[in-house]
Amino acid sequence: MAQQNKTIWVENSPLSLLKLTTKYCIKHKEVFTEKLPCGSLKLLDSLYLPLEICESLFEICQEEHLDIDDNFTNIFADFQNSKLRQLTICNSSVTDNGMRCLLGHNLKKISITNCVKLTTQTLEFINECSDNLLSLSIDNTFQIFPDYLSTANPDSEDEFEDDDQEVIENIYEKRHYILKAPRLKNLCIKDLYIVQGRNYFNVLCKALPNLSHLDLSGLMHSQGLQNLKFLLNCPNLVSLILHNVKEVKAALNTLCQMKKVEHLDISQFDELYGDFDQPSEFLEEIIDNLPALKSLDISGTNLAADYSNIGGRCDGKQCDIPGLSRRIENPLDFLGLYKTHHEASRRQHIPALVISGNSSEEQILVAGRRYHDRPMILENVLDDLMVMIRQETCKNLEEVVDITVLSMERYCKEKKVQRYASAILYYLLPLLTQNKYMVFNVSVKQKMMGVLLDTMVEHKEDTILMRNGCMVLWQFQVPQDLLCLYERVVDILLYIGEHHSGEDDSYIQRAAVYLLNGLVCHVDGEQKKAMGIKIIDTMLRIVRNKLDWKLCDDVMETAWSAMWNVTDETPANSERFLDQHGMELFLQCKETFPNRLDLLRNMMGLLGNVAEVKECRKRLMTSAFVEEFSFLLDSQTDGIEVSYNAAGVLSHMASDGPEAWTITCPARDHVLERLVRAVNRWDINTKRNINYRSLCPIIGLLSVTETRECQLWATWAIANLTKFDEPKYCPLVEQEGGLKYIKEIIEVIISEGLANTCKPSDVKEKLLGLGQRAVNNIEMWKKRQDQLNDEENLILLLEEQN
Repeated sequence: MAQQNKTIWVENSPLSLLKLTTKYCIKHKEVFTEKLPCGSLKLLDSLYLPLEICESLFEICQEEHLDIDDNFTNIFADFQNSKLRQLTICNSSVTDNGMRCLLGHNLKKISITNCVKLTTQTLEFINECSDNLLSLSIDNTFQIFPDYLSTANPDSEDEFEDDDQEVIENIYEKRHYILKAPRLKNLCIKDLYIVQGRNYFNVLCKALPNLSHLDLSGLMHSQGLQNLKFLLNCPNLVSLILHNVKEVKAALNTLCQMKKVEHLDISQFDELYGDFDQPSEFLEEIIDNLPALKSLDISGTNLAADYSNIGGRCDGKQCDIPGLSRRIENPLDFLGLYKTHHEASRRQHIPALVISGNSSEEQILVAGRRYHDRPMILENVLDDLMVMIRQETCKNLEEVVDITVLSMERYCKEKKVQRYASAILYYLLPLLTQNKYMVFNVSVKQKMMGVLLDTMVEHKEDTILMRNGCMVLWQFQVPQDLLCLYERVVDILLYIGEHHSGEDDSYIQRAAVYLLNGLVCHVDGEQKKAMGIKIIDTMLRIVRNKLDWKLCDDVMETAWSAMWNVTDETPANSERFLDQHGMELFLQCKETFPNRLDLLRNMMGLLGNVAEVKECRKRLMTSAFVEEFSFLLDSQTDGIEVSYNAAGVLSHMASDGPEAWTITCPARDHVLERLVRAVNRWDINTKRNINYRSLCPIIGLLSVTETRECQLWATWAIANLTKFDEPKYCPLVEQEGGLKYIKEIIEVIISEGLANTCKPSDVKEKLLGLGQRAVNNIEMWKKRQDQLNDEENLILLLEEQN
């Protein structure tokens, strides 16, 4: 078995132009195909697709888990203007007709895995176009091979003794072949089960004279395999894999005649299959009779017997495995001892350069590489790695992670593989991050997360895997590492948050909603808009569910926080909140959980965003809502935050003018009076935990000259922000025009006072004081920045002079 060369550790470089253009073409097939009335795609008449592009199209489909169906394969039915040399197709819904379009290219290499709609008709299409075929691999699609041959004498024990008997021949026997591929060198058919026809494999192998590599792992025949004598039809075999083939135990004579074999795999997974009657003698015969043997796998068997079982070592040589003593001077390149009986891999003197086993990290890693195509074995390998990690004896971190992620990618549907692998990632990712491995780059992280998300989508109902998945995602740097797959991450987190909501799933739901909130507060623009509707809808459903249970927990509070973040400067999301009856839920939550301060703060922050959208303000103009906001102006819970947010909502509503105030109760003037009273009560020196990306909505209120109360709230906010977070907000106020507006307000108020054109008012006096404070904060910050710049320039000048 060849070791797997694939790795996740790739350079941190952009995709090739070929790959980028191929990805685009896959998403926009209209650029190179036309759609026929039947739904199939046809290559545009004016186009020719060279080999590299055709094979890249298939590669991208496999990488992105896109179904290769008959409509897609029809693109390649034009053999003149499209070219294929090899085909790898996995987990596809393609049928025999679709395969015919691909096989007509006279392929050299074919690999088909888990394509359940294919039948023996595909085998016939292969036979029609097999002149150039060198390699054929069939995995979990064995139905393309017939499962029987008719026989006149089912009781016959030796297919080679039935030549003179009359046989009821079927089509395969009449033509003397099952697979016709005269140049075929490599054949892999896994888990093939034959119901009837003792001559089946004799017919199969006789038609393949150039076969050099044969893998029949898991082979079974209801009538027996006749000591595997059919292998004698393949005298040129150099690699023979019979993993988990029960009848290996009775086939010693046949195996000893395969003189050219260099790699022999007779390993077993089933314990019963691995129990040989005379293990040492069997192994010794293999070694004595296969002079070209370089690689031998006896994993899962008792063939590596203990010397104590045969009376002790008598030759005095340094070999701890009876039967291999002849290879002391000429050690094997590889020996498979994984899960052998008697813990053979622990022995000291083993005549092999490389060993797969379960006694050391090195042996386990070798097993992980060599058995990458055996999911049941990989389960055990990953379990061994997990034990090693828990014991904190893991040394080759990169290799362990590589094997783990590749196992997840290859066996996405295997639940046990995924559980072990996700647990390993949870433990090892922090080590990769802490030690700042150079290989742990953006490309690798994106690959790793993509594989993890594939697993989570495939097993979204599995509580353990959802928990593991969330825990692994938390090990990345949130949010920056996750933004490259933002939409996929959000989709699965929304599913977990909504559907894993039972008492036993509380941790999973909480982790998913926390992670979601951590993501959405760091995105803006199109990303926020693209997923905003889904997020609003799901969070509201979670809130309704919690209300039904009369439960206000971390999940409910975080759901409101997520909606607060996703509505920030995104009007479409604010409108969606109102469309889905979010205001009604706000009132219900406030009434049901009146003492939950974090909940109230999050809800009011969200409503502040909604009130910034002019189209939404009209829908807030109801007596019930405005009375609620007015009442909250006097709230002193959670410091000033609830009162501050309520004032922000009402300031925006009042900024549309008296004509937009369409309710009579409460009256606009009354609400504005309460707003001023609230602002006057706040301490300007209050340090607050708040983060504005932009101050445009607040600065916009500074232009509402006909309603000074709106300007008052906005000026207080700017004066407070520029006092405590000067580096962020002082330049932001100036860049977004706020400083100019405030200076104009100050100038107008002072001018009016000097001219006595307006009556003095407490609002203007307070507004003037706050405006001057804000201007002073910004001017002082600018002066300090100038001083720092002068000092830095002086230092640079002195350094240059020295």
